[in-house]
Amino acid sequence: MMKDEYFENGYVVRRGLLPADLIAELNQRFADVADGIREPAKNMQVVRNVEVAKGLVTPKTKAHGISKMNFVQADPVLRKYSACVPLLDQVEQLIGRDLISMNSMYLNKPPHVDGRHPLHQDLIYFPFRPADSIVGVWSALEPITRENGCLVMIPGSHKGETHAHDYPDWEHKNHLFLGVKDVDSSGRVHIEMEPGDTVFFHSNIIHGSGFNKTEGLRRAIAIHFANARCEDIWGGHKQTLDKYSPRDDYRLVRGEDPNGYVTHH
Repeated sequence: MMKDEYFENGYVVRRGLLPADLIAELNQRFADVADGIREPAKNMQVVRNVEVAKGLVTPKTKAHGISKMNFVQADPVLRKYSACVPLLDQVEQLIGRDLISMNSMYLNKPPHVDGRHPLHQDLIYFPFRPADSIVGVWSALEPITRENGCLVMIPGSHKGETHAHDYPDWEHKNHLFLGVKDVDSSGRVHIEMEPGDTVFFHSNIIHGSGFNKTEGLRRAIAIHFANARCEDIWGGHKQTLDKYSPRDDYRLVRGEDPNGYVTHH
């Protein structure tokens, strides 16, 4: 059963979940925004790679200079990801029917830059609890391999503590990429994926990704869902939440919102 595997390992992969036409549409919208053909939607962030922003690397194309786009639910095309019915059906099996989507991202890992994401736990970015009611969803938009920087998971680590996080000791670190210090990664699993494959992962699992050692891009799209009946343990949306997952990126995608978390739906 999907739910049993998910709560045992902290993640589960569903192959071929996204249809090819949606993948093509998502990738084309990324290309249009990256190339300046279309302006980013209001409240959407286009994040350049650190080395590109510092002038240390000259990207081959505009897309090669972008590491990700944040809060992409603001875009009517990229928003289709969080409305994908097969995806929502899987999420509902894991955390229930009343679903809020948040922290939406188009992830682009170009070559020739340090695009690593340190091992970390997403739970530190969210004010909701319990942790079992928050799930991350990450879909491949092209072949994802160890060579181009696939996801890495440490199975079962979601059952442990939520660790203190800090910046990694790297030369070119992203100020939003925090990592767990001194974690034992010997049991890590590399999640290689084909376009449309989707991994659902627990908010407390330790995970990350490596370098892109190829000449191409590594494109994916990701989002988090929380059960709308979760408790807000921060007692309101503090500045940290606005920085990592602003409230206008919350959308009610299924069921009811009894706590009134959503401002746009």
